[in-house]
Amino acid sequence: MNIELILKKDIKICALKSKIPKKFISFIQITSKSKIGNYQINGIIKISKLLKINTEELSKKFIYYLQDNNIYKKIKYSAPGFINIFFNEIWLSEEIEKIIYSNSLGIPKEKPKNIIIDYSSPNMAKEMHVGHLRSTILGDVMARTLSFLKHNVIRINHIGDWGFQFGLLIAYLKKKYINQINKKLSLKDLEKYYQKSKKLYENDNTFKIKVTKCILKLQNKNQKYIKLWKKIVKITIKQNKKIYNQLNITLKNKHNIGESFYIKYLSNIILDLKKKKIATKKNGNTIIYLKNIKNKNGQPMGVIIQKKDTSFLYSTIDLACLKYRINKLNANRIIYYTDVRQKQHLKQIEIIAKKAKYIPKNFNLEHHIFGMVLTKNNKPFKTRDGKLIKLSSLINESIKKSKKIIKHKNPNFNKKKISQLSKIIGISAIKYADLSKNREKNYIFNWNNMLSFHGNTALYIQYTYTRIQSIIRKSKFSPLKINKKIILTNNIEIKLSIKILQFEETIQNIKNNGMPHILCLYLFQISSLFSIFYEKYPIIYAKRINIQKSRLKLSFLIARIIKLGLKLLGIKTVNYM
Repeated sequence: MNIELILKKDIKICALKSKIPKKFISFIQITSKSKIGNYQINGIIKISKLLKINTEELSKKFIYYLQDNNIYKKIKYSAPGFINIFFNEIWLSEEIEKIIYSNSLGIPKEKPKNIIIDYSSPNMAKEMHVGHLRSTILGDVMARTLSFLKHNVIRINHIGDWGFQFGLLIAYLKKKYINQINKKLSLKDLEKYYQKSKKLYENDNTFKIKVTKCILKLQNKNQKYIKLWKKIVKITIKQNKKIYNQLNITLKNKHNIGESFYIKYLSNIILDLKKKKIATKKNGNTIIYLKNIKNKNGQPMGVIIQKKDTSFLYSTIDLACLKYRINKLNANRIIYYTDVRQKQHLKQIEIIAKKAKYIPKNFNLEHHIFGMVLTKNNKPFKTRDGKLIKLSSLINESIKKSKKIIKHKNPNFNKKKISQLSKIIGISAIKYADLSKNREKNYIFNWNNMLSFHGNTALYIQYTYTRIQSIIRKSKFSPLKINKKIILTNNIEIKLSIKILQFEETIQNIKNNGMPHILCLYLFQISSLFSIFYEKYPIIYAKRINIQKSRLKLSFLIARIIKLGLKLLGIKTVNYM
């Protein structure tokens, strides 16, 4: 059920009957933020001015055609030119009944498309840090939502498992830690060695030569070097997998497709771009000039795809990757979750790919950019010594803080229960705090807000869910066995039913725009409405049995929506708190 679509359809019919020209119909807007009524229609004033007719007359004409429908209980004109709609509670009740026991809550399956979501993409030989949080959880919400709508979602963790950094690390390991190569290496060790190798490279020409030799041996598939390279990648993937499991991320090992996978395609890409006269040689480099994108000197931007030493760049790999996704994976839609710094790079790749006919001209790569996580001083969220905070440390700290809150609230809980709850609450707090912010903007990290039972937080939503579960447990009726229809007896119940029916359009919004904060706001709003309802009206202690059953069913449906909404956000629910 999508109230917005129903209204738009009715409005279009009424607009045409009211003799409003088709070109003006787009001026008519609907909003649920009406102070009078359930929805409001705006834009009539603008149209009446363009048509040079009286606003009130046009509005009343519009209302005359619109009210001929059992969906609406009342439609009122409000000066200077607003139309306020009140829904028929019987219709609302009937629509709720249609979805209450549906597995998908009445949200229809869509014609499946092949949709590639490129997300997370952590660095190899480095621990995941706070900067990887957003790319990981934002992409995962999109993957979960599109899978829920029955699309064929192809999750890809595009890992940087090839290139210069491996030459550095392997050369350093062979120079300094030859005896440790065959011993157990941790990801912390690798990251430490990588940092040292970078410094050595800057100051030691002999080491530079060794790095070049290592890169060449890797490119020539020397088995000893390949074995060590695989070991480094395996250590990183294994550690990252632990983080994904903790965060309840749906990425699996099979979704890891590294840059190394595309190496075999790169030579043909270069030859093809030269043949099509898109790429040219300059100073030994193979380069593509983009007329529509200017560099800082106002000249066409040059994108190098192969250096004079024959090595390839990220741009070459991304072109091969894009061609593969279109030709081999038959992608209908491709979504990237990388920060704003990658915006120009992806635009360049898209332009080149369209020039080379690797992707259709009308195919748009979707770059779902996101802002940074900041401290209260509007600085990047880092440790005191300026290093980015490790994601594992952030998770552990949240679990630790959650444990204190649960112990304080429930001192009688046993250790096992506290441990289980603190993990779910700690993880949900981190994820929800991030997802509830507009992804395009930076946000300030705040432990107090994140772990609060008040406001738009995971704890508030979880608490609402557990409250409903408690009501159901105490009730003498099972919601699944109640045959009587829901009766809407007050304005709060009507508002709750409308909010329930807005769930589908919320999911559609995420599908189209990849903005999880809209779902978070929706869950907060329905939870807030339920809290008002719970405080004002008895549910299992209502005097009339039919009202008890009705309110129990309504509560049960709200709990199902909260559970599904949190699941799409990658957050587990708890039945007690």
